[in-house]
Amino acid sequence: MKTNFFENIAGLNAPGMWTIGIQNDENGNFTVSALYAPFKSNEPATKMITPLIHRGTASDMDEGFFEATLTQVDSLKGLYSNIKAVNASVDAAKKKIGQGNKPQPAKPKAEGSADQIEVGEPKVSAEEKRKTYTDTIRKVVELNDLCKYEDALNILPSVEDYPEKKEELEKRRADLERKKTQYAQALTLFNEA
Repeated sequence: MKTNFFENIAGLNAPGMWTIGIQNDENGNFTVSALYAPFKSNEPATKMITPLIHRGTASDMDEGFFEATLTQVDSLKGLYSNIKAVNASVDAAKKKIGQGNKPQPAKPKAEGSADQIEVGEPKVSAEEKRKTYTDTIRKVVELNDLCKYEDALNILPSVEDYPEKKEELEKRRADLERKKTQYAQALTLFNEA
């Protein structure tokens, strides 16, 4: 049997990640969830997008699935493009501000003066930082095992705090986001059944 399902996806001209869930019942009715996201999208705003849910018979799906999905994909392509443009403009503004506000050299202080007290975050040793990271990742793994993906995402260390762990943290975040979405979809489909 030949289908043109993948040709239709290619025809949408939207490279990225597709998450499609299909459920059918004994009466021949289908529930299909489709979620599109471009590759390497770590934007927090994009995590709020819910999948498009289609319901109908097999012939309804054959006739209308791609037309309905095309609308969502077109709007999401624009959303992702806009997010990239906004981030680029913010980065440009930060660079421009940085050029105009060069730090002034510090004036030498008289030894023993009261204004020599350092203010800021306390220094954390490398060992303490490593231990904090390890303990937090243990908690993330425990929450993951309990299917508490939102809680795990909330305590996952940030790449800004641990730039040397960027690849691992991004991989964990993507995995937790994927599981959270799948879990939510499964609960929705289960509750509807």
